[in-house]
Amino acid sequence: MDVEFALFGIAVGSASFAATYVLADGSPRPRGQPAKGGVFEMLADTITRTALVRRLRASTEREFKRAQVLRQLPSMLDVVTLGLSAGLSFDSSLELYCERYQTELSSALTEAMLSWRIGVLSREEALNGLAAGLNVSALRRFADAVNQALAFGSPLSEALEQQAQTIREEQRAELEAEIERVPVKMLIPLGTLIVPAMLLSILGPLLGASLAIA
Repeated sequence: MDVEFALFGIAVGSASFAATYVLADGSPRPRGQPAKGGVFEMLADTITRTALVRRLRASTEREFKRAQVLRQLPSMLDVVTLGLSAGLSFDSSLELYCERYQTELSSALTEAMLSWRIGVLSREEALNGLAAGLNVSALRRFADAVNQALAFGSPLSEALEQQAQTIREEQRAELEAEIERVPVKMLIPLGTLIVPAMLLSILGPLLGASLAIA
């Protein structure tokens, strides 16, 4: 909200500055010629930039939330599996996680649970909608496993335990791949900043001395 107010203030300030600049210019203009400085064009450009910043901010927030949910998913699966192994129902096991953890995933699951408990959506619709909204494939697999187990009466704890192990292995593989990409990324600043500076510091005095002798 503070960022939106700041962006709105920037837009209003830019428009005010442009209008002041145009009104302060007392030079006559031919009829039909647009006002100097293009106040409306400047205002439109400012509004466009503000909208782009808002979209970029929303996209960044979605990606951050998605990463948080993906990292919190194995813990949720462990808690739900533990609750099912202790004889609790799926709803009680899920509620146990939501009460014990204050995370992005627990907040989203709490809203989903509320929607199927008050009858707005079915459990299947709520879980599928949550997975689609967060765009997390692992959460979609969790929703499918829960829906199939509750529909056909198949054991759920083993499936969730296997999913948690699979997600951890995927996260470990992704982290290893990111670590392997670090040396390649370091080549860009190394080649553009460090190496030229070293060459300049080494060859600069030699070139200066040769030019002085010449």
